[in-house]
Amino acid sequence: MLDLQLRSLGLLGANDSVAHHADASHAFRSTWADHADYVSTMYSGTGALKTDFTRTGKRSWRGAVEDGRRSVIRYWKNNFCDGERQVRLLRAL
Repeated sequence: MLDLQLRSLGLLGANDSVAHHADASHAFRSTWADHADYVSTMYSGTGALKTDFTRTGKRSWRGAVEDGRRSVIRYWKNNFCDGERQVRLLRAL
């Protein structure tokens, strides 16, 4: 989709791709992953899952371990902590 948008703006040629420009590709992937982490942290209390793949295009064992850690934290917060937070939000209204 980014390629299509950049082509329509005339920033990429018809057969060009962001993937062919290492700096631009890295900047886009990093920005996308950072945004995913930010939104996920606001919503679930942890960073997004699989951002190692988003950042590098490859899945790593460290990324899988980090996803497992984040999943356990999400489970804990969702089942044991979220009720209190919801009550506080409702009282604030």
